[in-house]
Amino acid sequence: MNIFLIGIQGCGKGTLVEGLKQHFDFNLISVGQLLREEVATGSDLGKKIDKLISAGNLVDIDTVMKTMSKKLKSLKHDITIFDGFPRNSEQAKEIDKILNVDMVFHLVLSKDRAIERLLNRLTCEKCGHITKKQLVDSDVCPVCGGKLITRTDDTIESIEKRFKIYEKETYPLLERYSSRVVEINADAEPDEVLAKAVRIIHDYN
Repeated sequence: MNIFLIGIQGCGKGTLVEGLKQHFDFNLISVGQLLREEVATGSDLGKKIDKLISAGNLVDIDTVMKTMSKKLKSLKHDITIFDGFPRNSEQAKEIDKILNVDMVFHLVLSKDRAIERLLNRLTCEKCGHITKKQLVDSDVCPVCGGKLITRTDDTIESIEKRFKIYEKETYPLLERYSSRVVEINADAEPDEVLAKAVRIIHDYN
């Protein structure tokens, strides 16, 4: 079973994924995390990715698919969740060539609420765990002990640019997969969002 998570930045895709781990064994493919790991290596490819992300741009499809192919070779479970991928029609065409999507979770959140969340979040540069600034009193990740950082693309200028890209390139995905889209109110409490997603997966199986 392949599930795509689609939603505006800050809608809680990462939080939902963490919650689902308590209920299911699944493969997680998070392109954002894969790309950040490449950046952390300091390689030429990583430097290229860092420049694109910091400017609020999407990483080119060839680079994305290279990281994707590596991940697909190591799948272990029957359920695979794609966190934030595909982001546009070009990526969807590429991923549709190699697998079938069974369900698309569309996490719906207003732009203003998303901005509020993004400006208030910290991300672990090691494991990708996301938390709110007011919930921690140090830069140590409570999950893995890595360093909590403010992502370079979590600035108001970069966020505004990413929203414009999202509206232009991501909305068409909802039309492409319309028969498989399930809308979830991402402004609800995290437990409510998780409960609905769990019910949907159970009902499908």
